[in-house]
Amino acid sequence: MNSNPKDTLKKLLFPLLFAGGVFGIFYFGGDAYQAFGIAAVDSTTKMLTYTLGVCGFMALGLLVNRVVRLVIFDGLVARTTGMPVPKLLSQITSLLIFIVTIAACANIVFNQDLTVLWAASGVAGLVLGMALKELLQDVFAGIALNIDRTVNIGDFVQIHKAGDEKIIGQLVEISWRSTVIKDTFGETICFPNSKFSAFTITNFSTSQSSGRSVTVTIDGRVPTSRAMRILQSAALDALTEIQGQYGSLPTVGIKTIKNDGVEYLINFEISYNHLSEATWKIQQAVILHLAKAGLKPSGHKTGEDPVADASFMVPDETRLIGLIKSTSIFSNINSEDLAVLVKYAQLRTYPTDRVVVQAGEAGNELFLVLEGLLYSGNSRFNTNSNLSKVYRPGDLFDPVASMLGNVHRVTIQTRTPSLICEISNAGIQALFNSNPEILEKVARNIAEHSNNAEMIWDEEKYQAMLLQMRHLFPPSIRAVS
Repeated sequence: MNSNPKDTLKKLLFPLLFAGGVFGIFYFGGDAYQAFGIAAVDSTTKMLTYTLGVCGFMALGLLVNRVVRLVIFDGLVARTTGMPVPKLLSQITSLLIFIVTIAACANIVFNQDLTVLWAASGVAGLVLGMALKELLQDVFAGIALNIDRTVNIGDFVQIHKAGDEKIIGQLVEISWRSTVIKDTFGETICFPNSKFSAFTITNFSTSQSSGRSVTVTIDGRVPTSRAMRILQSAALDALTEIQGQYGSLPTVGIKTIKNDGVEYLINFEISYNHLSEATWKIQQAVILHLAKAGLKPSGHKTGEDPVADASFMVPDETRLIGLIKSTSIFSNINSEDLAVLVKYAQLRTYPTDRVVVQAGEAGNELFLVLEGLLYSGNSRFNTNSNLSKVYRPGDLFDPVASMLGNVHRVTIQTRTPSLICEISNAGIQALFNSNPEILEKVARNIAEHSNNAEMIWDEEKYQAMLLQMRHLFPPSIRAVS
């Protein structure tokens, strides 16, 4: 991060004034400080000289260190690279500056020969190196990590060794001895630098997304085209929930054939900051979409069943009635009455990106999503339609247009291959003729659904809607009698 110029000046002001004041006394004062009563004491004079010299060099070292850290690292380097300088690099630079400061102080203030000092420090360094072998390995491994720049602070990475469990998280810090990672569960994990550098590291931050896959086993009696349609729409549904409008479609293929069914592989791409939730949300969506289709992930068979169930091919009548009854406008209609509606149902499959309903078309049919995922485009009749709506299995789209004889307000098209149940107005007419009270119930359900946000019942609106529906679906002579 770039530092504030005012804060930088404040931090530099004290060491600058202190160092300038001390060296000013040396240059301009001469023997003036002896006037304070200590001129006669040689030892005190020498001690004062040493003290002032050490303080001066330490203040100078502090000044240089802050200039390098605040002006160069936090200023120029951070602004150029767009990321903060690693903490370890700043610490090593500070250490080198103070080593040079101490050496200069020893040579100038104490008149020491640096050759002897370096020789003594070399022997001490050898002894310390043998005693602190692992610590030094961590230090130099940390230096190597910062020089290579294969990973940076803030990157999302995956680390593992052969046979070990993979760990995914965000790189938080590389210090003298350790590397700190915050994993996808929020736990902070600390590794010695030497161990971390030995891992296989995958840096997700170098790309916008990461490829992943999920496997699902489905009964082999389910047609592959149907299974792929359901799995693709389920994966897209979950990914759309995670990161909004999703770009490329997830792909589905057959991985292998097993005794208990066909194992399908769902391949998808997801941004690295959503890796932790993508897999389980896709699996959750798969279960929901399969349940809507009357299916479930396959388990081991307990016996032979040579007769293929027709519901494996397409949803049966019972499943269709259950899906229709689960919608808001038919929720309080008996299943026996809805069986009349199902007799007029036609199942149609649509490929990807195919328009099912065009804005402006008359509502002559009811459309119920059975499998797949659809979305609405921009509306020609609604100015507040910037956000597209997603239609999932079990959703009726724009039923008001069909029930009131209006035109469709939005264009609805498939996002994945989809299976749609289409019910003509003749089927709706037959339903109302079978029981005239159903029309009033459906009209009330539509009115309540449209007023759901306001939570206020509008009797006039309901009566107008009821009148319009009776005009569109007039009762038959048999029903009236």
